[in-house]
Amino acid sequence: MNFVSHLTGLSLTGLTLTGLTLTGLTIDLMFLVCFSAAALIPFATYICLWLLGIESLPAPKAEGAGRRLFGPLFVGFYYWLLGPFLSLAKRSGLTPNQFTLASLVASIPTGVAIATGHFALAAVLLIVGNTLDLVDGHLARSKGLVSKAGAFLDSTVDRVCDGTILGGFAVYYAGTPTMFAALTALVMSFATSYARSRGETLGVSGAEGLIQRADRLVVLGLALALSPYLGHRAEGFVPHPSYAVAQAALWLLAFLSTFTAASRVLWIMKKLQPREASTADTGPSPLAVRTVRPLLSSTIKTAHPMAARDAAKTAAGSADVYRR
Repeated sequence: MNFVSHLTGLSLTGLTLTGLTLTGLTIDLMFLVCFSAAALIPFATYICLWLLGIESLPAPKAEGAGRRLFGPLFVGFYYWLLGPFLSLAKRSGLTPNQFTLASLVASIPTGVAIATGHFALAAVLLIVGNTLDLVDGHLARSKGLVSKAGAFLDSTVDRVCDGTILGGFAVYYAGTPTMFAALTALVMSFATSYARSRGETLGVSGAEGLIQRADRLVVLGLALALSPYLGHRAEGFVPHPSYAVAQAALWLLAFLSTFTAASRVLWIMKKLQPREASTADTGPSPLAVRTVRPLLSSTIKTAHPMAARDAAKTAAGSADVYRR
């Protein structure tokens, strides 16, 4: 125990208080019990309210709106649990963009905590950042502040947050096979988001796929919360625990994210094919370059023989510009 540990009473394996010594495993267990109680007790309350008809579940999503790994029961519970905080955010003078930027700020220490192996702290920070990210959209809708600029900022910040969090796992597991799982989950999450945005620019709106961003964060949050106790119990307080629960979660996300990206790409391509076929059936536009060029050349030839070469050059130049 070094000088700082002597002053604070905190060491790698335990905490010493007046007349009481807590081992590191006991501290991990206390954190897990508190974390579980904070989630399970409200969840049981919500289920009772739902069974009594006091609370209702969110409406099922339409085709293309995206399936969820965790169904309407969990989505409704999360919104119900955050109800007081959402009301407080609505009464505050903060804007949706400020909450979006706050979620970005929260993701930075989250990624650092993951990269340095402080998984319990990362679990708490991940919940805080995810809550802030949820509040910005709710606040924008409730206050009528929905805008394209805000949606663009929110989507961009989400990508940065995903990179920070999954990048933290890649750093912690650097040099191991699990690093590739973290990188695969990261790349496929970006591919999933890009497929949606690109599809929307082509006229197909949808978020088809099994796992959404919120589902990924829930899986990671649970893995981070469970890892300290289970990992230290299995491996002891070694300098760099492997945390099997977190590894399993990353491999699961790598598979599900790949499946989701492939499903979304295929779904968007399927929606685009009938549109391309209907466009092809209509034939070329009367003003297309290939149609205008022969008409222009033949017209000028009949008007003046010397103008034919200039017309051909002009048409060729227009075709080059069109191809670019």
